[in-house]
Amino acid sequence: MTIDGCNPSNWDSPDVFDHLRRGGVTATNATIAIWEGFAETVDETAKWHRRFREDVEKLVHIRFADDIHAAHRQNKAGIILGWQNISPIGNDLERLEAFHVLGVRIVQLAYNIRNLVANGCYEPNDDGLSLFGVKAVRKLNELGILIDLSHVGDQSSLHAIEVSDQPVAFTHTNLRDFFDSPRNKPADLIRALVSQGGVVGANAFPQFLPSRFDADIGEYLDGVERLIEVAGIDHVGIASDFCEGRDWDFWPYLGRLHGTTPHFEINVPAPNPVIKGFEGSFDMPNVANGLLDRGYRDDEVAKIMGGNWLRLYHTVWGA
Repeated sequence: MTIDGCNPSNWDSPDVFDHLRRGGVTATNATIAIWEGFAETVDETAKWHRRFREDVEKLVHIRFADDIHAAHRQNKAGIILGWQNISPIGNDLERLEAFHVLGVRIVQLAYNIRNLVANGCYEPNDDGLSLFGVKAVRKLNELGILIDLSHVGDQSSLHAIEVSDQPVAFTHTNLRDFFDSPRNKPADLIRALVSQGGVVGANAFPQFLPSRFDADIGEYLDGVERLIEVAGIDHVGIASDFCEGRDWDFWPYLGRLHGTTPHFEINVPAPNPVIKGFEGSFDMPNVANGLLDRGYRDDEVAKIMGGNWLRLYHTVWGA
């Protein structure tokens, strides 16, 4: 069973779902909001519910962990609705109730920069969660929504780990000692996360690997192994961070403060930057085979490819 910890592809692209099924991806955390506000995210969620009705032979909406088992039995692509920013709620925590009913199951507290809840990993100053942020963490715990801290600042991440009653995740990141970037996490912070039962997804986005856009799957697997050294075999998963079907306009949008104010350019060589040997969801078997070639046992590979994510989802979402 393969589970992708984070995939922000263009879900209107006709090939993306076929690639998931070709690669045997049972479930993926599909990004449906980054900078979007309340109304835009409601519309996007409604679009997803239409997809689930129209593509019932291909797709399964994942609300609980048992839905992933069902997707696996039926050879369908399970879709977890996830946010990379808590911006859709605006300043109203009660909106989380509505989005939970609509099936959102993963929420990141901040995307790169400061919001009402937390500081992002690129903010020059990070003093932890706000009062509103502490309440947001507790509300997410109450609802059974997994908290993601991948793009969140170090102090805000640690604060969230300490406040949360449930394990949390770095859905897509790498070890900072492996490649020094604010988007990667220091070893002590990873240890704090796993001490509470969390899982870290090894990020295949090339910008956060040592060779950057010249990286290949061998270097990615090096990063997986470095995470295992710190977090342990029971707390590491896979995260593609693919941008399949995206166009060039996607990148200026990501680099704007709150999606609107020009701030910094994101320089990528292609709209979907990938590493050699892991160039789409269809290549997921290459990761499993690469781990086997490095001497990992079948049961260990099963944990990394999906079992650790599934255990975390069971804990936070329930059956």
